[in-house]
Amino acid sequence: MISKICVRWNTSKAVNSSPPVNPGEIISFTYADQQPMKKLVFIVEDNPIQLKMLQVHFEEMLGNYQVKTFSDPDHIFTSMHEKPFAIVLDHFFNDKKDRTGLHYLKEIKRKHKSVPVIYYTSLDDEKVKTEVMASGAANYIIKNSASLVRLRSVLDILHTRKESIFARLFG
Repeated sequence: MISKICVRWNTSKAVNSSPPVNPGEIISFTYADQQPMKKLVFIVEDNPIQLKMLQVHFEEMLGNYQVKTFSDPDHIFTSMHEKPFAIVLDHFFNDKKDRTGLHYLKEIKRKHKSVPVIYYTSLDDEKVKTEVMASGAANYIIKNSASLVRLRSVLDILHTRKESIFARLFG
């Protein structure tokens, strides 16, 4: 149940009442009980410990993300209709000897070009990094003691880019 609606007119005053007679005068409105919408992030990682660590990091430490996890990268394609804000993708998958994250990155970019993919791997290989970035990854992060901080920074940049694009289109 909504307890209050806050309407802001072009006078920049917040008023707790019904809308003005001229609806064109409304700048914005928010519901007092409304929670900010969480961004959906897909995490694709076959190591259950890494997967859980990333899930906890996103949901509890960062707080403004909803996480959907996948230990099998083939399963993300059936969930892409949920329109994730971003995908965090590992390189190695133990049960996919013939495929790496690079294969899945290319497939994601071919089918869902606008979804940012953050490549998150233990592989420190400049040749692979170059190919990953050329294939459309938003960033290449090597798993180490600073990787969660780098992951947060990349997500902040992605969020700022999307807000900037929205502002240019509708601002």
